[in-house]
Amino acid sequence: MLDWLRRLMAGDQSAAPADAEVERDEQGRVTRVQQTLSPAGQTSTDTPPPATNPALAPVGALAPRLDAASAWLVQQNIALARDHGIGLEENFSVDQTTGLLTLHFPDRPDLSLPATIIGSFDPRDRSFMWGWANSSVHPEMIRDAAALRALADEGSDPSLARHPALTTPVQTVTFDTLMPLLALAAQVGGADGVYRCITNGSTSIFLAIRAGTAAAQTPADPALLEQAGELVRAQDAEMLPIDAEYHAGKHDGGNPQMGGLIERKVEIYHRYWAREDDYWLPSSLGWPSDHDASRHRINFTVPHPGGGALVVAVFKTFGDTIHRVERIDGAPKITDILLDWGKGFVWPKPVAEEE
Repeated sequence: MLDWLRRLMAGDQSAAPADAEVERDEQGRVTRVQQTLSPAGQTSTDTPPPATNPALAPVGALAPRLDAASAWLVQQNIALARDHGIGLEENFSVDQTTGLLTLHFPDRPDLSLPATIIGSFDPRDRSFMWGWANSSVHPEMIRDAAALRALADEGSDPSLARHPALTTPVQTVTFDTLMPLLALAAQVGGADGVYRCITNGSTSIFLAIRAGTAAAQTPADPALLEQAGELVRAQDAEMLPIDAEYHAGKHDGGNPQMGGLIERKVEIYHRYWAREDDYWLPSSLGWPSDHDASRHRINFTVPHPGGGALVVAVFKTFGDTIHRVERIDGAPKITDILLDWGKGFVWPKPVAEEE
């Protein structure tokens, strides 16, 4: 879900984007928002520039390797979040001279990881350039991407042999078709994961990172991790029927009693949450519902370095929801939803789901 929409649904009436048409009631509350979405760097009246680079070749025999690498990367992401708290950083910096990616956290020391550049993606023309094809990348920073290219060139592995996706310097791709290639490059190179750095507002630089020498954070409390996941699932199970009831009434031409439905959500909220403010107090109804577990593609729970646990749900289409759960007076309670968690992760889908 878009961040401004999450804030609006949480009750922040100033959250609507500046480029949207907004209608308000007599009390100043937002009643309608209309926004035209377009690729980064384009206005709603622009048309995407024609592709000037060859399109990504059909994966063919490469598909099983891409699927295996994608599954590997998902597990690596979870391990990086669990063992090093990656996902909670506020910013990053990359130094080609030292070959380090440094993650900057708001409440703990920076974390520096050895990194190489796999490649870059420009959404304006949907072009992906391999790191080994970029003259601005230091030679020592391309070894993982170059290792994959070398395997493809030598032809010893039939699934990789001279596949155009691995040997074409610049290609036209979609983000979904690109992610498995990034996973494969990191896996073949012996890295521990992939990190996405967004620069100039839209361009993505993808790094293969190594976390083996970084100190792991304090081990998690297994009981709390289990309780946290159960708590969030139980809350969702109670909230979902209310969103479904609203949806059914809306589409059946009825007039659902929004006030009554919201009151039911608020009652549920107070049983599962512990906060001193009302920032996340339910104030809206929506469909599709964020409480619908059938929309989730990936679910896991990891410790929060500052205490408690993070319950992560990555959706099948786009977006995610991350709840923080802490022990309050001895009982697990939801204390926050993290809107900016995990911006450096990529979550590839199986190739079959992209086609």
